[in-house]
Amino acid sequence: MTQLVVTEQPRGSTWGADVLQSSGLEVLRAGLERRLPDAPVTRLTGLRLSEVGLGMATAWMPASEWWQSGAGVFFAGTTAFVADMAVGSAVLTSAPPGIGITTSELSVSFLRAPTIRSQTIIGRGRLIHGTRSLGLAEATLEDGRGRLLGHASSRCVLFRVDPEILAARDVVQPAASDLPDPYLREVEGEVYGPDYWDSTPGLTVMEQVVAGEFVPPGFRLMGLRGVETREGEMVMTMPASGWLANPFGVVYGGAIAFLADAAILLSGATTVPAATAFNTIDLKLYFLRPVVPAEGELVARATVVHRGRTIAVVTCPITGPDGALVAQATGSVLILPGRHWERPVQIADELTVDTARFLTTLLFVDMVDSTRRATELGDERWRRLLSDYHAFVREQIRRFRGREIDSAGDGFFVAFDSAARAVQCAAAVRDQLKKLGVDVRCGIHAGECEESGGKLVGIAVHIGARIGAAAGAGEILISSTVKDLVAGSGLGFDERGEHTLKGVADPWRLYAVT
Repeated sequence: MTQLVVTEQPRGSTWGADVLQSSGLEVLRAGLERRLPDAPVTRLTGLRLSEVGLGMATAWMPASEWWQSGAGVFFAGTTAFVADMAVGSAVLTSAPPGIGITTSELSVSFLRAPTIRSQTIIGRGRLIHGTRSLGLAEATLEDGRGRLLGHASSRCVLFRVDPEILAARDVVQPAASDLPDPYLREVEGEVYGPDYWDSTPGLTVMEQVVAGEFVPPGFRLMGLRGVETREGEMVMTMPASGWLANPFGVVYGGAIAFLADAAILLSGATTVPAATAFNTIDLKLYFLRPVVPAEGELVARATVVHRGRTIAVVTCPITGPDGALVAQATGSVLILPGRHWERPVQIADELTVDTARFLTTLLFVDMVDSTRRATELGDERWRRLLSDYHAFVREQIRRFRGREIDSAGDGFFVAFDSAARAVQCAAAVRDQLKKLGVDVRCGIHAGECEESGGKLVGIAVHIGARIGAAAGAGEILISSTVKDLVAGSGLGFDERGEHTLKGVADPWRLYAVT
């Protein structure tokens, strides 16, 4: 799939001028509900909105293997790629009809690198301040395991859109194809393990990138290529392809951020010896003008302007196909002298490593007012009801392929390897027991757990139990992590706001299953 963004006609479509009759929030809701077509960049990567409201927006993207760097973890720019949609959409929710936005500044601080085990990358954006012409927004970035990946902030300019210009940017739909969208195809590209990184100097690696001998999956997906390198410098290009178009017909800002991060990271890497780990820790871009898809490439020229023992500071101007400056980026690369690449990062290793911690979805089920009911029924009738209740719940656990971890009295603790099946199981238990006059409360959360003596332990278990305790009679409450994991499943939810859970440091946004 090398250079697919050049050789294959884009899929998807930009939005027509008729969207200008609606407010920004109405337009985003129409896109979320699939009443508007997916943009080409969504068809390329799977990036889309999962939630919108006035002053807030959540973007969601599968953690596809295509985002891998040559070391197996994802490029930090992948997180920035998601962040730009979250912050820009949060600002757009405040726009009246006829008004569009353009990002003028994007700043991202990276905390952790996502991997293929992340399942999803999620950006939760919120509007901080808005006027008729300016919007400030921020976003937290996390993965499907609940790990915080980074934080982003952005400044966007609001402007009146010319309908004729918007109509002229339409991307023509290609003929139907049996091929899946690119991010769903079998991955291609080089991913090397620690032996390679512990024995190969950084400049040698970058020379292989320029020679086309080392092209990681992330570069193949986005069409990036190295064209020139020397110590402290790296020149990268990316096609100004229609595949990268956002719904309004210009190259998506997150794609430019991905290019900038790649060039910055690789320029810093040219200065490191073998067996030295490195990664981008922050990225700041000023977007100077929009880029309309066209023949030719965007060119990022990254130069190390300061190289300390553990930090390299890099500047990176980016020019468009016509040679004009379209963005100016700066970033910092963390360098860890003497820190070997000891963890294997090949795809097979990522999928089969036998770790003590693993991601799972946790369901807690509890009968409402069981003490009162037991008193009213008496011992014999209560035992019969409890026996029937246990049998029915266990039948649903088997039906939805869950694993019973524990049960005590009228409570169940169940683990699932699918968030959607956990929600479906809870709904089946609730709805069927309701017909028998039995109310239950359910809580569902997803996170990393450890197994000890056949039991699951960890903060995720504690959070799940607290969510269950917060549910009312007949209610199924889920965490925001679960909601993002089941995006696109057709399940419905009502927001229940942020809750402070006993023993949990930060508040959690909860949702009720409808």
